[in-house]
Amino acid sequence: MDDATAIAARVRSGEISAVEVTRDHLDQIAERDRGIDAVWWITEQRALEEALGVDDTIARGENPGPLAGVPVGVKDLIDTGGSRTTYGSAIWRDHIPDRDADAVTRLATAGAVTIAKLATHELAWGTTNDNPWFGTCRNPHDSSRVPGGSSGGSAAAVAVGTVALALGTDTGGSIRCPASCCGIVGFKPTFGRVSLAGIHPLCPTLDHCGPMARSVRDCALALELLAGASPRDPRTPPVAVERYRDALERGVSGMTVGVAERYFFEHTQADIASRVRAAVDVLRDAGAEVTEVDLGWPAPGEADFYLSEEGAALGDHWPSRRADLGADVVRELDAATRLTGIDTGRARQRRIEYQAQTEERLRSDGVDVIVTPTLALSPPLRGATTASFAGNPNEDVTTAMLGMTGVFNVLGWPAISVPFGTDTVGLPVGIQIAALPWREADCLAAAAVLAI
Repeated sequence: MDDATAIAARVRSGEISAVEVTRDHLDQIAERDRGIDAVWWITEQRALEEALGVDDTIARGENPGPLAGVPVGVKDLIDTGGSRTTYGSAIWRDHIPDRDADAVTRLATAGAVTIAKLATHELAWGTTNDNPWFGTCRNPHDSSRVPGGSSGGSAAAVAVGTVALALGTDTGGSIRCPASCCGIVGFKPTFGRVSLAGIHPLCPTLDHCGPMARSVRDCALALELLAGASPRDPRTPPVAVERYRDALERGVSGMTVGVAERYFFEHTQADIASRVRAAVDVLRDAGAEVTEVDLGWPAPGEADFYLSEEGAALGDHWPSRRADLGADVVRELDAATRLTGIDTGRARQRRIEYQAQTEERLRSDGVDVIVTPTLALSPPLRGATTASFAGNPNEDVTTAMLGMTGVFNVLGWPAISVPFGTDTVGLPVGIQIAALPWREADCLAAAAVLAI
């Protein structure tokens, strides 16, 4: 399967038209999504109109954009103007936004074709993508297992080739976890790097939007287009956006790679830990210096901070719409309502202190990137509520799946998951590479070395 970069090159050269690419991917949805159920709504009319616009632009001798004709899927947490956007919830079952989210607009302006809305865990509040209202998305490598969540539909659709590029969101790992489960690349940028305008909130100070693709170069290109300040989102500062594709040829010679043995490897399945250590060896052989780091994770008060913001996201719909919410969401909301303002304030203060201390420590140590497992365990079986692995008996599935990723949401740092072989049962293993704020290029440089 061609990646997005290759598709756009073929369309710009005239080898194939954007309309032909779109029709082919509509056919692929009918053929390949059966039994995976990553696609919820097909935006066929919009897609064909956008594809025709790309072809007309080329016919006029004008530049159609770097994503010319690339079929893009959009997580159904993200608004698409004029197209059904449910946020995975019965509450918004018939919701049709007036306008696109900023992220959708930026990709469309670059020539992308929005072809489908993709499965999400209800309101993004989970990791399994087992949605009580719109169905269960399955892992394309093993349909008995979860694809990860909450952007599981985005990961699965990219993996099977029904879309070439997808948008996901990430509050505790919801881009990187499904990317790891499905064997693709998923990139959560620095908090504030990509506008969240038009995206249903889960935790507004932890939420991120980013690209999911079959190659590191696609993620680099997409991030160039998505990144930058927006008048619709005050959380996006005017920080310069690099040409991230240049980082792919930079290599890692002279970089310092931090490895956090404590917690990140102590709580990881042995075969997955072995793959991560092999990845570190590849980076070392490519010229990186490897050093031990301590992130001091888990951060105190993390759970309180998540819950306090989650509870606020539903506003007036809770508890009046309790019957229209799935059991796992209700469980989280019940826990959130037990928090006091003092609990929330203390959690917020601890988070600020943790951010400052951790960033200062890594800067003083000269660490450029940190390498960890993306997931500590193989993708769990569908329907499982607990997981036992690496000496952890019956751990909550969501806690287990977010154990390696949530720290970088709390910190707000960029982090990418890149596939690196398989575990002993043949399922994909993801390597997580994180960097200090605004240093997405460092993540991409290291990821490009590991891309196989």
